[in-house]
Amino acid sequence: MKKNIIFITTDHQRADTINMVQDGKEVTPNLNKLSKEGIHFERAYTTCPLSVPARTALATGIFPARTDVVINDLKNIPDKTKEVKSIHEILEEEGYDVAHFGMQHITLKPSLEERVKFDRIITDDNYEEICRENSLPIFGVEADRILVEELHGDIVEKRNYTGSRVSFFKEDINLFRDRFYLNNCIDYLKEKNVDEKPLALFVNIWAPHPPFTLPENCYNRFKNIKLPPNINIPTENEPKRRREGIAAQLAGENDLSHWENVWRAYLGLTNYADELIGEIFKTLKEKKIYDNSIIIFTADHGDHLGQHKMFQKMEMYDQAINIPLIIKIPGEKSQRISMNVSHLDVVPTILECINKEIPNNLDGESLLKYLNGNEIENRPVYTQYSGNQVAIGDIRRCITEGKYKYIYDPRDSEEFFDLENDKLEMVNLGNNPDFEYEKLRLKNKLKSWCEKTKDWIHIK
Repeated sequence: MKKNIIFITTDHQRADTINMVQDGKEVTPNLNKLSKEGIHFERAYTTCPLSVPARTALATGIFPARTDVVINDLKNIPDKTKEVKSIHEILEEEGYDVAHFGMQHITLKPSLEERVKFDRIITDDNYEEICRENSLPIFGVEADRILVEELHGDIVEKRNYTGSRVSFFKEDINLFRDRFYLNNCIDYLKEKNVDEKPLALFVNIWAPHPPFTLPENCYNRFKNIKLPPNINIPTENEPKRRREGIAAQLAGENDLSHWENVWRAYLGLTNYADELIGEIFKTLKEKKIYDNSIIIFTADHGDHLGQHKMFQKMEMYDQAINIPLIIKIPGEKSQRISMNVSHLDVVPTILECINKEIPNNLDGESLLKYLNGNEIENRPVYTQYSGNQVAIGDIRRCITEGKYKYIYDPRDSEEFFDLENDKLEMVNLGNNPDFEYEKLRLKNKLKSWCEKTKDWIHIK
């Protein structure tokens, strides 16, 4: 019998929330247990600090530039996506019953729903129906919005984005988005017979995504917050136009008490997501399928939460692109892996776990060969950002290798960071002659990667 696949993601969850302790309590107790049972990749990176490109790359193993899925556009789907398969399709072909619960931000033509005959699927479309029936806003209210100036091609236009306001969800908890998803997921698991066919279960939890509208008891879980030291402090030698970016505009002029409030809400939602994940694990154990399941946990990207005087994602600092990644594989011992890995490596790793040949068109590689002390110290990983919605806008290209990170912006100055000695990335060494050799070395690797993935950005 093939191993079951349990693939769980959250939205906006940072890597440092795993094993984090605030107010004397673990933020993610259930994921911490999974980390002790499985393989915890501590330096995992998203391919894009934006949901749709990140989730599409995570599902296909293809870098965003190769599919043209580079912004959050769920309507204008690139033709190039016809050429790629998702892990959902592959697992269905391998005889799995495939089920999905949660938001569905994987952008393909034809759509995922048209490609896969799901055994059960519950998405935002289903939750929208619940919201309409109960007069609930699905994506927040006007008070949650902040008007920003966003670059679209060569012009700047004004658009509303979700800000850092905190409010309470006062309706029946069963109407709360993630509770709705998980109720359906648990019901499905309880009635599911996995003795006939293996199960591939995909659960996409919305929390801790803003707007931070949450049950009050979640907000009260972490009252005494210790903030990072670089809240409201931009990087030294920050590129001149960086304050024009969406993340910088969304941060606004908020004091430390505001960010303490934001962190209480964010950590409360993260803890709530962890609680729901614990319910999944409990049900899997009751069904006696936990031990025979490959369990993958990750997130699409992180959130600055006021650090660098920024909010949300859309930049290349580790708060936005360093994401949690834990994989539990039956028969593999627990390990902590400190080398750089990518979202692109998840699909090939799953395929090797189920003894499926890995297609040669994938941009990542299976991580199994790096287990048991076979890590590579300077393994490069790549991240791109090309704007948020509507059209190509602000552009960043990034390589992280070992202790160094290089960021290229065709409209602004370079950034280079020594992550070993500057973990919070507060000193840009892009113009420091002592690091010129390493900067050029990473820049050339990034240039080669862009050429390999047929990126339209030509690094000079």
